[in-house]
Amino acid sequence: VGGKRLSGAGFEVHGGSNGHLNSVYSKGLHTTAGDAAIAANGAVRKGVTNDVPVRNLGMHAAGVAGAMASIPGGQHLAGKVIDPFGLMEPQLKALTENLRGLVASDNNVVHNVARYFFDQPGKRFRPALVLLVAQASPPAGEVTVEQQRLAEITEMIHTASLLHDDVMDHAEVRRGIPALNSVHGNKLAILAGDFLLSRASLNLARLKNVEVIELLSTVIAHLVEGEIMQSRTDAKEATNFDYYMRKTYLKTASLLAHSCQGVVLLGKGDDAATLRASQVAFEYGKHLGMAFQLQDDVLDFEGDLKSLGKAPGSDLREGLTTAPVLFSLEHHPAELTAMIERGYKGAGDVERAMELVRTSGGIARSKELALEHSAKAIEAAEMFDPSVTRDALVQLAHMVVSRKA
Repeated sequence: VGGKRLSGAGFEVHGGSNGHLNSVYSKGLHTTAGDAAIAANGAVRKGVTNDVPVRNLGMHAAGVAGAMASIPGGQHLAGKVIDPFGLMEPQLKALTENLRGLVASDNNVVHNVARYFFDQPGKRFRPALVLLVAQASPPAGEVTVEQQRLAEITEMIHTASLLHDDVMDHAEVRRGIPALNSVHGNKLAILAGDFLLSRASLNLARLKNVEVIELLSTVIAHLVEGEIMQSRTDAKEATNFDYYMRKTYLKTASLLAHSCQGVVLLGKGDDAATLRASQVAFEYGKHLGMAFQLQDDVLDFEGDLKSLGKAPGSDLREGLTTAPVLFSLEHHPAELTAMIERGYKGAGDVERAMELVRTSGGIARSKELALEHSAKAIEAAEMFDPSVTRDALVQLAHMVVSRKA
């Protein structure tokens, strides 16, 4: 607060209740390590980390529907359809089988709970992203055994965080099926998450790359910090946009950013090219993660039970304040602040908060911010050499802000 730089996350936090709209978080997140790398090698093009104030985006509520077409970058993809997940289908099939082997245990209970989500079909968004970045980075078109393993480690860390989150949130459903904690209880769910983290750490150590081990270990610490920020938020913090964006980075974007950076460092390119590409990959993953979570926050107000697998307004029912509410706070400060302070536990609070958000532009402005981060991700992706996987990364940045589930 007041310009303090946090040693763990490398952020400079600025206080103030309504100064959040042009905050460092709204403009684009920077890390100490990332900024140092840019300064050291001068290789990242101007613009990847350029700050663009939210107020100057020029995409107001009436224009949000057409804003996707105006995201800078990716114009060469006009009329071209690329399925990022289909492109990596062979690797993702192998990844799913490998994951089942990596979490195998002689103990039947541990074996079954650890595989609970890995036995379910899914797009594997995070490992697909990591594999695409591996193929797009130098030497382009190659994915090493070590890079494939890092994609698997990323998915294990993510799944472990979901198991722990579901316990914290008393979740009943995850990915359209009963949450593990609702089937086997909180203790087993926590232990299953711990087991996945231990297996992820073991396989991370076997990569024998100290820098990558440090990056992914930082992610695990960030996940814990972010969850604590979310579960132990007082009213002042809950209404601070900087606080919300920092929590979002720690809980969501850090895993994508550091995994993308790490997978490039595991490649076989020359040292200078690898260093440059790893920072580009970090920026891509960071902004993609921020866009992804902001769109998630929007969907909690716009989605439905069928598309989301949960009822809209779930965040509010859990007492969580997200971007749409924070933007709406400018128009209804007294009423929304009172609801935030009591965790939306008053009679009719959730329904009233959703009404205020929907009628005050909070959803549209959250979409604008998601689009900004998507544009920054595209700008970073286009710094890779031209290839179908680079184009798939651009397509993925469009997809995360246009999805309905």
